[in-house]
Amino acid sequence: MKQVLSFKQMKHLQELGLYHIYTLQDILDKLPCFVGNQVLTIQKLADSYTCLYMESYTRSMINITESKELIDAAYEMLCWCIENGYVKVEKEE
Repeated sequence: MKQVLSFKQMKHLQELGLYHIYTLQDILDKLPCFVGNQVLTIQKLADSYTCLYMESYTRSMINITESKELIDAAYEMLCWCIENGYVKVEKEE
């Protein structure tokens, strides 16, 4: 299981304004628990992982990411959250 982001992934997060994110735990700590009334849900499937924001009762989703590695699915979700204003970042000087 991949434990750390690739250099390219870390560089992309820096371009988005997020620094010092390297591990799965770092990513999970940055992801919001809720986006509106949708809850962060992580699922292990037969040969992949998904991260999604899903409304508990209606099961409607606003975004889903999937990858063979959990860290990659979480990374894609973090990028989406930043790009859509759900995670605030500050540009480093």
